[in-house]
Amino acid sequence: MAERFAHYTKGNAHIIICGRNRTAAEALIASFPKPTVESGATQPVHEFVQCDATLMKNVHATTTELLSRLPKVNFLVQSPGFLTLRGRDETEEGLDKKMALNYYARWKFTHDLMPLLRKAKDAGEDAKVFSVLAAGKGGEIDLDDLGLKKNYSVLGSAMTTPTYNDLMFEVRL
Repeated sequence: MAERFAHYTKGNAHIIICGRNRTAAEALIASFPKPTVESGATQPVHEFVQCDATLMKNVHATTTELLSRLPKVNFLVQSPGFLTLRGRDETEEGLDKKMALNYYARWKFTHDLMPLLRKAKDAGEDAKVFSVLAAGKGGEIDLDDLGLKKNYSVLGSAMTTPTYNDLMFEVRL
């Protein structure tokens, strides 16, 4: 999506890729068209920010840093993921890694960056959040086991987190 957006905007959009793999991100950024408009900005137009989003403390550090230096965010595109068929694999924060990426990190990025999205909207600009993860394809949730600590399964996690995201994104800016 970042690559297509960079080409659509002819390189003239400030695109930030957050993730774990600097090498892959920098290779992708190198494929972006060079900006055709002089931005006058002191920061790069296209950049990578390191963030292992399986840990919410890392997401918090990343969003805090972005809030401190960005004037606004127009588009927040989220597609973190983790593919494994292993059972529950907890982070040091007590969250299953798959659930951390498929729901909790998405919620935290959205929640924390909402002030920057609102600034774009208040300026009359687009302010959108897009999450790539089985929209409308989730399953039932167990209100007594929202973290899936009692009855965890890979399929259960795969069916629950899209429902959590659908419910989260029902709210408008």
